[in-house]
Amino acid sequence: MTQGRGDMLTCFTAFWANQRGTVGFVFALMLVPFLICVGLAVDYGRAVVAKHELQVALDTAVLAAGSLKLASDEERKQLGKAFFEANFDASGRSIDVPEDLVSIQRGTVTATQSLEISTRFLQFLGFADRNGSPSERIIGVKTSSTAHVPQVGKAEIALVLDYSGSMDDELGGATKYVTMRNAANDLISFLHSGANNGAGIAFSLVPFSYGVKAKLMGKHLTDAAANKLSGDTRIESCLSGRKENVTNDTEPVDDKRHRWQQDDLWYDKGSYNSDRTAKCSTMLLMRELTSSTGLLQADLNTWEPYGGTHISSGFQFGWHAISPNSVFSGGVSYDMITHEDPEQRVLKAIVLLTDGAQTVPAYRKNGAGQDNPETSDPSWPLDQSNGEYNLEQQCINAKSEGILVVTVAFDLDDDDTVDRLHDCASLKDAADPDKGRYAFTANSTGQLRTAFNEIGDILADMVYLSN
Repeated sequence: MTQGRGDMLTCFTAFWANQRGTVGFVFALMLVPFLICVGLAVDYGRAVVAKHELQVALDTAVLAAGSLKLASDEERKQLGKAFFEANFDASGRSIDVPEDLVSIQRGTVTATQSLEISTRFLQFLGFADRNGSPSERIIGVKTSSTAHVPQVGKAEIALVLDYSGSMDDELGGATKYVTMRNAANDLISFLHSGANNGAGIAFSLVPFSYGVKAKLMGKHLTDAAANKLSGDTRIESCLSGRKENVTNDTEPVDDKRHRWQQDDLWYDKGSYNSDRTAKCSTMLLMRELTSSTGLLQADLNTWEPYGGTHISSGFQFGWHAISPNSVFSGGVSYDMITHEDPEQRVLKAIVLLTDGAQTVPAYRKNGAGQDNPETSDPSWPLDQSNGEYNLEQQCINAKSEGILVVTVAFDLDDDDTVDRLHDCASLKDAADPDKGRYAFTANSTGQLRTAFNEIGDILADMVYLSN
């Protein structure tokens, strides 16, 4: 018996110590959790890849929506959605891209999208739902992206537009002034389409022909009536120029030669106009600085051409419209052009368009009559070349104050005037004159539209503020 029990104990001890088949047994025990881990890794790996692709597409969408320097919220949303669809296979993922994928609030562009990833390995391993049937295990993926809408800075822009009689001519089947009007309207709308509806961007419209019609204070005029020489009452006046200080933007002083004579208009041939009042009634009243697109477009949509061409008078009043030293209110200090805070900087610009040479005689301090204090005396030196000289000096002086000058020669066949406009325009790079100037030549209606589109982009670049 003792021997039997010993043999049994020896047999049990040998069985317990025998490790043959252990690896297979352990492997069998670990196979299921191992496969579960592998399945989880593969399925969640697919989810990670899908989330990355979704994130990239959303990032692209909001960056595209925010990349437009000036655009409406709806334009940004449409562009963002288009970029998302171009960079993500939505149909392959069985998702519908919502129209409101991109949202814009308070200057921030946001896009959010979710995605469901069907598992493969977990289903294969037989996971079941509560009813005992194979469960379609789903991994939910959701991500979002954010970018900032570019902010529109501040600008004061004078559009000095030729409304002389030749602008009523046909060019390529279209009336020239209508083409100019439409291009100017588009430019205003484009620059006002930015954040906050273009808040901070103001325009002045200066239509010129014989001269410019504007509301000036009585103290700025040389009329002999005492009630027009005193006080700050504004009077609609038709003006062609001053006898002195015609090439700068300073406010007139007590010397009458520095003021404007009311209804001071001259015939194209240089003879004194005895019918000044009738001539003035046909002129268009300039629009001082305003941010109202309604007022600006109402002017442009009703104005029609008439009369001669006094380019230097138009430029002078365009400069006055945005000047801080001027006869009009609204122009901020020149110091704001180079303000150290980008959000406080103000772009001051004059866009000058003409289709002809100077035809109206102008004043300039020259000749034997320069000391004549009587401004009503037609013997004061008058000549068209004075107007050309004045424009050249006005351009130089305005640019010296930091004003951007852009010129457009529209269907202009006078080479000297084309050259004068070219030299008047600001350099694209002051350090490298070879890069050219902001001077445009348009010999067709299509070229004019292209020129104004480019001008819009130039101005947009200069008033664009990155976040």
